[in-house]
Amino acid sequence: MAKIEPGMEAMLDMYFYETNSLLEQLDEILLRTEQSNAFESEDIKEIFRIMHTIKGSSAMMGFDNLSVLAHKAEDMFFVIRENPDVITDVSFVYDLVFQVSDSYKAQIESIQDNVNGEYEQINFDELIDKLLKAKDKLSKEASGESTADDSASSGNNSAAPVGGDGKITVRVFFEDGCQMENLRAFLLVNTIREECSSLEYYPSDVETNPETSKEIIENGFLVTFPASDNKDYILKLIESALNVQSYEVLSAAETPAEKTESSAAAEVPPEPAKPVETVSKPVESKPAASAPAETSAEKTQTAVEKTQTAVEKAQAAVASATAQGGSQKQNLISVNLAKLDALHDIVGEIITTESMVISNPDLEGLELESFSKAARDLRKLTGELQDTVMSIRMVPLSGVFQKMNRIVRDMRKKLNKDVEFVMEGEDTEVDKSIVDSLQDPLMHLVRNCMDHGIEENVQDRLDAGKPAKGTLKLTAQNSSGEVVITVSDDGAGIDPEKILVKARKQGILVKPESEYTEKEIQNLILLPGFSTNEQVTEFSGRGVGMDVVKANVEKCNGTVVVDSKKGKGTTFIIKIPLTLAIIDGMEISVGDIVFTVPISTINESFKVEPEQILRDTDGNEMIMLRGICYPILRLHEKFCINTDVTDLKEGILLLVETNNKCMCIFADKLIGEQQVVVKPFPKYLARYDIKGEGLSGCTIMGDGSISLIIDTNTLIG
Repeated sequence: MAKIEPGMEAMLDMYFYETNSLLEQLDEILLRTEQSNAFESEDIKEIFRIMHTIKGSSAMMGFDNLSVLAHKAEDMFFVIRENPDVITDVSFVYDLVFQVSDSYKAQIESIQDNVNGEYEQINFDELIDKLLKAKDKLSKEASGESTADDSASSGNNSAAPVGGDGKITVRVFFEDGCQMENLRAFLLVNTIREECSSLEYYPSDVETNPETSKEIIENGFLVTFPASDNKDYILKLIESALNVQSYEVLSAAETPAEKTESSAAAEVPPEPAKPVETVSKPVESKPAASAPAETSAEKTQTAVEKTQTAVEKAQAAVASATAQGGSQKQNLISVNLAKLDALHDIVGEIITTESMVISNPDLEGLELESFSKAARDLRKLTGELQDTVMSIRMVPLSGVFQKMNRIVRDMRKKLNKDVEFVMEGEDTEVDKSIVDSLQDPLMHLVRNCMDHGIEENVQDRLDAGKPAKGTLKLTAQNSSGEVVITVSDDGAGIDPEKILVKARKQGILVKPESEYTEKEIQNLILLPGFSTNEQVTEFSGRGVGMDVVKANVEKCNGTVVVDSKKGKGTTFIIKIPLTLAIIDGMEISVGDIVFTVPISTINESFKVEPEQILRDTDGNEMIMLRGICYPILRLHEKFCINTDVTDLKEGILLLVETNNKCMCIFADKLIGEQQVVVKPFPKYLARYDIKGEGLSGCTIMGDGSISLIIDTNTLIG
């Protein structure tokens, strides 16, 4: 078992966040470029940068196996970057980098699940060997090009940098007491690397050897780059880099590299050299042994100058982007989701408390003009606060969609099916908690479409008048306060007879087969343990998956519907609210009970005229509204509530709509609109099918009583 290095625990969350983001970016580049079966120059550079960043951050955290793995992948892409035409067989590179990405994710997941800082270190020797062989193969294919070795991509050399003709060597000193000078040096190398056509530095093993910190403190950190590079800009980057106190530009004739060139193999520390230019922040320079102490005023000035430099750079970047037609980059910070959850809960309690204050029974009948004005202002501010908190929690679905793209890619290869994957609406935003809950359902649906939906035999598709290439489509859109996600394929569709045979065999039918509609038969596949596969495969056959889809979607107060036509294809439709905890509701009373109906589902409320009331052939009450008949549901009958209002003409009707179905709900009267915080039912009520009866949760009213929230999806469905 490996152990997380002491002192690094506080940086773990940021490491996980940044590394996972980079791996997602890597997968996105690979999936996008694989469609054209070719790497663009910018894509190669971006992959190289990603591997280089992951290598450095992993080394800093002490995850040596991850650092080495990224280093070898970086080496391979260094060869590709220097010789873009070297790849004759692109597919093996894609497969290899996808393996690297998956291996990284597996190790990170293991570290995240660690107990007491200990985790199981995965052995990547086999994969590293593949990377080394791939690098050698690519190097040999680079006709007329020199083979790049491991040190080429990282700039690591065992000797001090060579600062002869045509090169500039800079000695950098870091602030006193900044600690981990070797890592500061490594970060500096990363900062200036992209601006240097080649880069050498000394000590050369700062990335992996903490002992080099002493050398850097005493003699400084040396970097060497060609004089033909943009010297002024590189020096600006060095000057503004974090923890840099001063630097010296050394003359080429007196560089330490020349003095130690003959003894490079012995790695003799370089002697101090005469600078030709010295820049310090804020002092003139820092001789190795006699640097003057920096005053607090000077330190303050240093911070101010550094801040000004950073601001100027940012302003220049924005101006440049604007001049080129770009958009201003946003200022972003990452926040622990637990903190957002806590903030969200506090806002919910504020809204509940506000309702209790404004609706306090002690105020009934009193005319308090100033109080009413203050109450309106408070409600406006709490509404803005809630909107802001909700917007902070909203994230696009693109991350989840890209993961589905990866699943399709892998299954396409393993099942040998030619399938085009189409994504639409991936920029649709939903609550972060919903995004997390959607990953498993979408994965199972996509797998189901790939394995069961798309035909295995291309000839079957051609005979049915379909193109040889199948299509799997994933879409998302906002609609009336909810997000609608569809997963569809143009495959064989669901065979109702086959489903019924399997359902009969498993004993899950609850009524005679003749009474099942086609839609009810299709939705049987969502039941636990149901599978039409006779043999268990890597992707299906265990009867686990589709029931997970239904359970996870229902946890989000959503619904999933199956719509399939035999021979044409299958569509799964998921509908879930954009947010889970706070809704705008209409309070209605039935007897002594108060219900809350989500306003997003209400089309209108109205009083009944006698001539509007009808009955269908089964004697059920209906109402005619603008030429359309709607069924009526009496809430007092549904929930067995005693009330004096039983005549439709005396009460109120609410026309509600969900899933393109409408119904009129009959209640005693409307109480008014209220923003409510949805609370789940207590766990001891879980044995009762409360949601199945049409209730999704409850909320606390202004007077402290409980209001039950109507689930129109279930009532109408």
